[in-house]
Amino acid sequence: MNIDANVQKILFALLGRWKLLVVFLLIGVLLGYVYTEHFTTQTYTSTVLYLAQAVDNSDEMSDQTQNTNGKNEVRISNTSKMNYVQHMMATYIQLMSTNVFYQATADDLNNQYGSGYSAGTISGAMTIEAVEDTAMFKVTVTTNSSDTSYAIAHQLETTIPRYMRTMNDGLVKATVADKAIKAGAAESKGYPKKCAIGGAIGILLAGAYVVLRTLFDVRVRSSDELTDKYNIPVLGSIPSFETRGTTIQTMTSASKKGEDKDNG
Repeated sequence: MNIDANVQKILFALLGRWKLLVVFLLIGVLLGYVYTEHFTTQTYTSTVLYLAQAVDNSDEMSDQTQNTNGKNEVRISNTSKMNYVQHMMATYIQLMSTNVFYQATADDLNNQYGSGYSAGTISGAMTIEAVEDTAMFKVTVTTNSSDTSYAIAHQLETTIPRYMRTMNDGLVKATVADKAIKAGAAESKGYPKKCAIGGAIGILLAGAYVVLRTLFDVRVRSSDELTDKYNIPVLGSIPSFETRGTTIQTMTSASKKGEDKDNG
């Protein structure tokens, strides 16, 4: 059987078992809902936005120009500062993604609130990313408690600028552009997305079952399949009498009784 015939066979098989696909789709959606309801924890997020600025007056960012007297003078343009900050942003973000920084933040929190935060807690709750094409970066804190998310984010408003001042001799400083706000409500559990994923998985499983069963079905169901598969001519076929089996059996029994009577 050629490829086109196989594809056609599979398509007809899928269409013929559409009820099975629908059932598995509904089961997948239901399982997605149950998983989301019972195994997804509500989370709360607080965000802090920072502006990074270059404060260096050295030659590292300087453009040398010549004045009217023929003397060289050093000029640091705003563009040079911006380019320097953007160039260094990835380095600072990496420095604030280390265990040393997480521990420093945890120590600040514990000193401030008398709590027992660990570096692992900060690491699991905090994400940091640069704002594209700007000298800004954003820190997002997500936990299962509104108070905890806000406490960590609020502490980072102080810890990050201080930490950056100690890095690279203070060439770049950070100021808070947008302070943290305590989350008033939990984030959505994502019912639509997870139910859709569950439904898609259900359809894939049902489709895989139908396809595999179709491909491994070696039974010949028509004369065309017999000719195509074995390349032999079909001289004739016996029609199916399944629906008339009872009638034929009755007629045969009656005929036999008649014969026995005649012989008697």
